[in-house]
Amino acid sequence: MKKYIALLLVLIMALSLAACGKADENNETFVSTAVAEDETSKAETTVADTTAKADETETETSAEKAESKIPETPMEIIEAYTTVMNKAKDEKVGFKKAEWQSLPSDANSRVVSKGGTLVNIALNAANNFMTDEATAKKNPDVYEKGGDMKDFPIRNTPYGCTLTEKDLDKIETIKCEELKNGNYKITIVLKSEKNPEPAPEGTGNSPSFTGRLITPISKKQIDENLNGGIVSAVAKDIVYSLTFHDVTSVVEYNPETNQIVKLEQTTRVTVSGSGKIGLAEMVVDKQELVNDKYIYDLVY
Repeated sequence: MKKYIALLLVLIMALSLAACGKADENNETFVSTAVAEDETSKAETTVADTTAKADETETETSAEKAESKIPETPMEIIEAYTTVMNKAKDEKVGFKKAEWQSLPSDANSRVVSKGGTLVNIALNAANNFMTDEATAKKNPDVYEKGGDMKDFPIRNTPYGCTLTEKDLDKIETIKCEELKNGNYKITIVLKSEKNPEPAPEGTGNSPSFTGRLITPISKKQIDENLNGGIVSAVAKDIVYSLTFHDVTSVVEYNPETNQIVKLEQTTRVTVSGSGKIGLAEMVVDKQELVNDKYIYDLVY
């Protein structure tokens, strides 16, 4: 996975980008994707207003059993989502992946209180280090069946999801819908979290609830880049934060086989920070950073 210099650019402005030159191919980026709404028949279920769990019995009719298969409570939905993700990871599925990024520049997405000219030039130039949706979908990454599943869908864990009952209050909305084609679609949207970290190597779980659903950008890794080499020589007094919000994961799967049809994830990060390049002080009060991820054509 790639960690794009555009993120560092948001934090340390134009000259850092010029000094660093290119993206680091060996580091990670956050995962995500914008999701088109399918026509469905079930209403959204929120954590706050759904707590009851339907009982299943062996005396149900076939129609009743088909209905009862649809996860209804938040915990049932998490368990179903985890089962589907674990199956894909355990079986080392093959798949295609398209991933793209954007730095929105509208007034609601970008607020700069100092150094506006340089910051805006730098942020606009950051698009050169990103992939647009059309290019990503035209040239997807192809992963053969039986390959390394370390990054699917969360990093450094043998599991596909590590959210538990303790994380229910960290979920903004959660729902499971039956589509017209008979597949189920699970949508999970998380609440905001500041500076989440992915699972450390060898631990199997993230200390952050965001990192139990996706792989967030690691602030620790960014700090390592900022504290050495050309970046630290050019930019000084760097202070910043990453607030992940509206992190969304959507999976469509076959309920009879628990096989994924497609996985779409969207991560939105509000970056805020300040720093100096020479005597010039720059303050980014807000810059939205969006990364989209689309996984499809899975081979079991």
